[in-house]
Amino acid sequence: STAPVSAIMRQTREVIRMGYIRRPAYYKAFRCIGSDCTENCCIGWEIDVDEQTLAYYKRIGSDFSRRLCAAIAPADEQAGENAHFILDERERCPFLNERNLCEVYLNLGEEHMAQICTDHPRYYEWFAGGREDGVGLCCEAAAELILQKCGYPQWDVTGEADEEPDEFEQALFAMRDRLFAIIKPETPASFDEKLDRLHLACCEMQNEYDDLLFPVEGDAEYADEEDEPFRWSAMFWSEACLKALTERLMSLEINKDDWRGLLADVHARIPELLARRADFLAAYADRLYEYDELLEYFVYRHFMKALGDDVLIEKVQFALICTCFIQLLGIYRWLTDGRLTHWEQICLCKACSREIEYNEDNVEAVSRFLTMD
Repeated sequence: STAPVSAIMRQTREVIRMGYIRRPAYYKAFRCIGSDCTENCCIGWEIDVDEQTLAYYKRIGSDFSRRLCAAIAPADEQAGENAHFILDERERCPFLNERNLCEVYLNLGEEHMAQICTDHPRYYEWFAGGREDGVGLCCEAAAELILQKCGYPQWDVTGEADEEPDEFEQALFAMRDRLFAIIKPETPASFDEKLDRLHLACCEMQNEYDDLLFPVEGDAEYADEEDEPFRWSAMFWSEACLKALTERLMSLEINKDDWRGLLADVHARIPELLARRADFLAAYADRLYEYDELLEYFVYRHFMKALGDDVLIEKVQFALICTCFIQLLGIYRWLTDGRLTHWEQICLCKACSREIEYNEDNVEAVSRFLTMD
């Protein structure tokens, strides 16, 4: 099926050049590989055309622009649909030629491509004093960078904040830094230990943030901690949880049929995958850092969205579930093929991101899959 490009992928063409810009250190190394890409982002996606670009196409009046306008479905406000390119019978953008090159780019230049075509897989988040940029895991060139071993998070920051953040934004940025310190601790910790610490920390942070939202007189009282702290990893890496999660993913909107097939195969082998997980972790020991990099990516991209709904727990849960599910897929591939190559890891990452991160309903469903009390 063809999935629409959601609001997650839409940005304004007018990039506000004010305040600071924070980016992961690897951001500057990103380059679109164009026709060399094995999974073209112009195939299988319903690609929106922003109003400014559409107005330009209508205004120039050339033969090519008339062909462009004829291939764009108009916006439908009642259905909540934006103007978008009408894909051909192979679900390709009508302006993707047989060499997998963009005819709009070739005829009009990059500045006149639809805004999402120029931006993707880049994403932007605006804050009081500036913005944060990144590149999305659904792109294989971006995934290559994201999976590199980077140590403690490194940022390239340009400009200075032109506005002071409020106490909520300040608190969330400080909390995110605490999460990064758990993902990349000074003293070594196992992956499952990090999962448990992240879960415990986000529960504490939710309480702290709620106190900011709803201040009360005196010290807040919370239930006493249990003698045996809850272990999120033990809950997740259980047959019942993994079967329920895989079934939930199969019930969501699916972009590509091969994802449905992969989920079905994984679901059928969950007991075996769990039984062999320790063997996989031992065999993959030299590259387990990739799961730390994925945790960092998901936390960086999604945690600050709590500014919009005040639900920190769901943002951390999303990062934990997506990273762990990519590991589960890796175990499946390792058992099926006898190895997990770097390229196969990239393919698993971009498939998981494509099917979950770029559909708002799917993000919400995964975020709320588990109750993190």
